[in-house]
Formats: sequence, C-alpha cells, structure tokens
Amino acid sequence: MKQFILWLLLILPWVSLLFLKMDTVRRYMPVALFMTVIHTLAYQAAYHYGWWKESGSSLFGWDKVVPVPWVYGAYLVIVIWVFHFTFKKFWLYMAVNIILDGLFMYIIYPLWQRIGLVSSESTLPTIAIVAMMVGFALIIYLYQMWQDEVFKSPTG
Repeated sequence: MKQFILWLLLILPWVSLLFLKMDTVRRYMPVALFMTVIHTLAYQAAYHYGWWKESGSSLFGWDKVVPVPWVYGAYLVIVIWVFHFTFKKFWLYMAVNIILDGLFMYIIYPLWQRIGLVSSESTLPTIAIVAMMVGFALIIYLYQMWQDEVFKSPTG
C-alpha cells in the first residue's frame, strides 16, 4: 500500500498539469525545476550535516537521500500551481507558501509518519525547516521575476 501511495505522489501531480494551459506550464517549469535543484541540494546538505534523515519513502534503491515522489512529483508540480495562481501578487504568494509549508510540516508530514509513509529523524526544530522552505520560496520568486524579464517579448 505504501508503495502505491508513493507512486501516486509521483504521478498524479503531473497528471494535474493537463488542467493548465501548456503556455502556463512552459512559463513556470523553469522555476519549478530550479526549486527541485534547491530542494535536492537541501536534502543532500541535511543528509551530510545530519539535520534530518529521510527514510521510508524510497521508490527505487537509489533514492535514499532525496524522496523522489515528493521532490520530483508533488512538490515540483505544486510550485507550478502556486505560481499560476499567485505570481505578481507577492504578499499572496508569500502567505500561500507560509500556509502550505506550515500545513505540510505540522499536519501532513506527522500524519505520514504515523501511517508509516515516511520515517524521519531531525535535529532541526520544525519551525526552522518551515523557515528554510519559506526562504526557498522567496528565492524562487525572485528567480521567476528575473525569468519573466529575460524572456519578455521585445516591443518594437
């Protein structure tokens, strides 16, 4: 059952992109991929420095450090949806990110731990992880502003 849920976390978010215009997906895919790189590096650093150890959410034999279903499935796609609804509305974007990050860390993740979907040991307080996630949200917002400027159609 656990493997089935993990596969759903990887695949269903990608299916949800069919409900967006491809121009929207194309516009926000770079920022989602950038966030995936940041998230992957954060998991690598956490593993190296012992901030947290993620286990129990592996789909493959090689994904012991970074939980592939979450980072490369659900989280990547959530970034696209959040930008679709909130980009160019900075305070709404930040509020949505704070709410989603808090819900995830204080409600969803503990629930996943209780049902055995993930097991995690952390040396960081939960609020520090939420703050890190909110910091990442700010970084990728700035990145998307830059992307929009770089790829703006020339007027002439």
